[in-house]
Amino acid sequence: VVRTLVVLGGADGSVSVYQRARTLGYRTICVDIRPTAPGVLHADEFVQLSVRAPERIASTLAGREDIVGVLCPASDVGLPALAWLTRHWNLPALLPDLAMRASVDKSVFRELCAELGLPGYRAVSGPPDDDLVKRARELRFPALVKPVDSSGSRGVVACAGPGSLRSAFAESVAFSPEGKLVVEEYLTGAHLTVEVLMRRGRVAFHAVTERTITPPPYFVTTSHLVPAELPSDVDVELVRMLEAICERIEYPDGPLTLDAVLGRDGGLYLVEMGARMGGNGLAELVESCYGVDIMAATMATAVGEEPVLAPREPMPTMVQVFGAD
Repeated sequence: VVRTLVVLGGADGSVSVYQRARTLGYRTICVDIRPTAPGVLHADEFVQLSVRAPERIASTLAGREDIVGVLCPASDVGLPALAWLTRHWNLPALLPDLAMRASVDKSVFRELCAELGLPGYRAVSGPPDDDLVKRARELRFPALVKPVDSSGSRGVVACAGPGSLRSAFAESVAFSPEGKLVVEEYLTGAHLTVEVLMRRGRVAFHAVTERTITPPPYFVTTSHLVPAELPSDVDVELVRMLEAICERIEYPDGPLTLDAVLGRDGGLYLVEMGARMGGNGLAELVESCYGVDIMAATMATAVGEEPVLAPREPMPTMVQVFGAD
């Protein structure tokens, strides 16, 4: 029986997903607007369409009976299409609307954390107009200006004081398809990334990495070290927070990737989430450290099967991201 996974996006961060799918016996269809996307070479089929066009993707693949799941491994951009296609094809792993919106809009996630009473910091959001300037001036500076709907640190601008808001808005909004920004107080502390697999509403597995980022102006991730040295009470609180969020967004099964900061005050602050696997080689990092194959587990969840999760004692592992000016 041919079993095919539709993979939304062919960016470099998705290449290992195509390779792993093949070793697990799946065929893959890469959907990307760019024929030069790295994933195209590793997929069994290529559909040259935007991952923002689920109706056109469905039309192109109409009548296919071999499609068993949809993945969006490397970016939040395709998550609205994943939500639409899984419903359209009546697949086992649906992405609820609130889980999708909290993934693609940072302001929705901030509101969600506030509603659940999770540790927070002040933030305001909206189009880059006079009203947003007025509301942002009430925050504590320095602040960060971010597009509500970009990922990978694109469009993140540091803002030292209220006088820099308008220039920061102009720079940041160029990276927002929706033309909306979030301005948030800058948190000092240890930067973390959390990779999670949810199963039946519980955290079945999670790994926390210590993340190194470049100084302003770019805030680009340069390394992940795992396991992060979290106090045990903070780790227990993290699991509670994750399960509270997933209950609220009605997301019982599947992967999550989150950015967080362990503040100098000892509090754990969740910054943003994506209902998908993380990029930057995080799946390989987790497998090397814990022996848990997040990619295989995510694919199993996507097709409605039971994932295999048998973590071993962690072996400290680091991924280093090379960059150039």
